[in-house]
Amino acid sequence: MDVYALRDILQDTGYDMALQNPFALEGRIKTIILAVLAAAVLAGLLWCFFGLKLIRLWSALLGLALGFSIGFLAASAFGLESKMTLIAGGGLGLLLAILGAVIYRVGVFLVAWTTGCALGVYILQPQDWRILLACAGAGLVIALFTLRFAELIIIVLTGVYGAFGAGTAIAMLLPFKGKIIRIAICAVLAVLGIAVQFLMESGKQKKRNLEKAKKIREQNSVVNDIEKARAMIDEMDEKPSMGKKGMTGKKKKVKSKKNKKTQK
Repeated sequence: MDVYALRDILQDTGYDMALQNPFALEGRIKTIILAVLAAAVLAGLLWCFFGLKLIRLWSALLGLALGFSIGFLAASAFGLESKMTLIAGGGLGLLLAILGAVIYRVGVFLVAWTTGCALGVYILQPQDWRILLACAGAGLVIALFTLRFAELIIIVLTGVYGAFGAGTAIAMLLPFKGKIIRIAICAVLAVLGIAVQFLMESGKQKKRNLEKAKKIREQNSVVNDIEKARAMIDEMDEKPSMGKKGMTGKKKKVKSKKNKKTQK
């Protein structure tokens, strides 16, 4: 089944009906929609619980998608051929993907901006281009703040974003429907995801602090060993001199006794 046939079936069935009750469908369309919803649940849970831990993966994927879109649209605006538009989009997408995966700050900026924009669009559901630009501006402001407080904001953003994605898909798969149920699922997932990410980050910071403390102890032990070695060398230098003094004193005593005998 190609994309156009799938589109025709969805149009005949109704998009809202297909998404609200996918189990009522039949045939391959049911399998495809259920697979898409299951993939959405998995991706949302990964974002929700491992947003910060997989930050380089998310930044690479988002950089690839964002760069391809910008390059493709820019090349199309200049009237280039379809082959050149694909090359331009693929080149820019690959560049942003590499930058996002290698440079941590670039990846953080990409993830914060795109998730901030997506959350704004999801909540406001803009019907006007001005509101859409406002969502993009809000995402940009969040991304700039993220450069200063990277871990904290990324944990909150990815936790909330993943919770909305996974919670919405889970609500579609449930036999009972309702906006309150969907909001409750999203809220519970957001709290759990943010809490789990904070726990993992605190454990990571604790491990770093223990490693730093271990290095400091090792350095102090090396310094102490050097000082002990120096002290031992100083003692060894002092002992021969003391021995010489003792020997000269004994010689003087022997000479004084000889002189006394000769005088007698």
